[in-house]
Amino acid sequence: MSKVRVLDDTTANQIAAGEVVERPAAAVKELVENALDAGARRILVELDEGGKYLIRVTDDGSGMTQEDAVLSLQRHATSKIRTADDLWAITTMGFRGEALPSIASVSQMSIVTKAAGDDEAPGVRVRCAGGSLEEVSEVGARAGTSITVENLFYNVPARLKFLKSSSTELNHIVELMQRLALARPDVAFRLLHGGGEVFASGGSGAAMDACVHVFGRETARHLVPLDYESAGLHVTGFVGTPAALKTSRSAQHTFVNRRFVRSKAVTRALDEAYKSVQTLHGTRYPPAVVMIEVDPAQVDVNVSPTKTEVRFTREGDIYAAVYKAVQEALMAGGLVPTVVQKMNSREGAREAALTPGPSPRVGRGEAEAHPSLLSVPARPAGNTRQEPRDMAAFHEAYQERARQGMDDDPFEGSGPPADLTRLPGSPPSPSEGEGRGEVLGRGEVPGGASEDAATGADYRGHDLASLRVLAQTRNMYILAQTDQALVLIDQHIAHERVLYEKLLAGAEGAGAGVPTQRLMMPWTLELSKREYLVVEKRLGDLRRAGFDLEPFGGDSFVVRSVPASVAQKHLKAQGGAAEVLREIVEELVEKTVSRRLLLPAEEVLITASCKMAVKAGDPLSFEEMDALVADLLHSENPYTCPHGRPIIVELPNGDLDRKFGR
Repeated sequence: MSKVRVLDDTTANQIAAGEVVERPAAAVKELVENALDAGARRILVELDEGGKYLIRVTDDGSGMTQEDAVLSLQRHATSKIRTADDLWAITTMGFRGEALPSIASVSQMSIVTKAAGDDEAPGVRVRCAGGSLEEVSEVGARAGTSITVENLFYNVPARLKFLKSSSTELNHIVELMQRLALARPDVAFRLLHGGGEVFASGGSGAAMDACVHVFGRETARHLVPLDYESAGLHVTGFVGTPAALKTSRSAQHTFVNRRFVRSKAVTRALDEAYKSVQTLHGTRYPPAVVMIEVDPAQVDVNVSPTKTEVRFTREGDIYAAVYKAVQEALMAGGLVPTVVQKMNSREGAREAALTPGPSPRVGRGEAEAHPSLLSVPARPAGNTRQEPRDMAAFHEAYQERARQGMDDDPFEGSGPPADLTRLPGSPPSPSEGEGRGEVLGRGEVPGGASEDAATGADYRGHDLASLRVLAQTRNMYILAQTDQALVLIDQHIAHERVLYEKLLAGAEGAGAGVPTQRLMMPWTLELSKREYLVVEKRLGDLRRAGFDLEPFGGDSFVVRSVPASVAQKHLKAQGGAAEVLREIVEELVEKTVSRRLLLPAEEVLITASCKMAVKAGDPLSFEEMDALVADLLHSENPYTCPHGRPIIVELPNGDLDRKFGR
């Protein structure tokens, strides 16, 4: 008797289910992706107990005939591909034909469907349990498909016991639905759990709308758009400014041809691009939605059963494109805050005539046209906030003023009310404050910006003819002027940025670094044993920062040269070069001990540039301010210091004029 046997279909399907359907979220993913492939524009997902007992996915897609509905439960039966060559031209979410039979083999499933385009044809209901077909009948149904999965893993107790709590499983499904909403902003998604709405997106087609629903208004208002195209690759999406950094990567989402994927190349490109303009400390990550459009022939999606891993034939080009897209988005103005004055309450009451009302339900307009799909009643959320919705006039006027620099009334020419789901971070009603300032991301309008809004001016390469120094205030800030705005520059962190880039250029051999001064009378730096051990390992980095130290016996070093800038007048009252060097050593020791590891060379340069820079409270002459601003404007990143703090803050002319009633 042969030892090798062909497994029966039920066993084979359960093995496949172990690869494809490891938890309820995986079943939801497969069903929703099928709905998207069927051309659905509204998808409703209903759950009970985190999907353990009930998953129902209803869509308004193309539906199926009776023959197709029965065939869909057979292994490797699919409408997506025909031959092996089609695997290199996949434009659909699914293609293997394993999902439905795999899910059906470990649950009790029913399918109610009707093919679109034939109003006279009846609908079809197919019921099966544990992979065995039990019923095929005609029923009344609307065009589209509704698949109900009950008692997932009821016949596989070993798999059932490994499921987590209902709340944990629900969290996985919410995360999945949010990713789908980001990938397909043109589709209205709605997720119900136990009858209550958990998540919804409007399906307006605007990517920023989807970001508001997923990230929330506060984070969405700090996103800047990505748009970079090169050699058959197109990278779009959004990346967060420093004001939106998170403690984990959970807010980073990568999509290849609208499919969510995990790619080390994209993650590395995102990190390195961000670090090139913004130093990140510890575990802080920017939120990001990276949409990569590439020829399907250049990407292999047939790598893992869950289709979340892909292989690129041009991975280096993918890395370069994402790196450039993120870097350019940030450098185009995403790092420069703008001071925006909130509208005066009396002006708002008199001119805007705002009408408070409930925030619109996502997808409500479409749901009312098809009440049988997305209008399933849900229990109201306890923390639903009521917000004004007629803000289009304010935003339209503000954008027009920003484009034309007009001084007329910002509320003239008001347009029709706009859906607030398109306006992330909408300002509060006028009664909440009068004339208060708020720091917004560069290029934002109050209440957020549209997807194609300008992200700000690029200051690199500008000379003092376009940015003129006016004065120093509080011995802390340099007041300057451009043709578009008043500009405040923090003198300490501006100098810190200039010094850091010079130190970095010198360390990398791309520049001379900072000028140094050889001491006629070298002096001795006495340290503790712990300090000595840290400095001993950092002699090369300190030398690149301008400090030439040599061991001098015991726990001391002899200092033979220092940066020329530390001898300037603003440092003499603080102890001069000796005090600056000691501050650098103390901070390096503190960071090394707290992190229990040797700091990277970049940290040494950051610390040195911070300690060597002019301080808040140091008076500067006009010549010194002019020189500092000129150096800043020609730096690679004039927006933030190496620690991530903003250097430049703007007050646009239009806001200033409006404040004075002009």
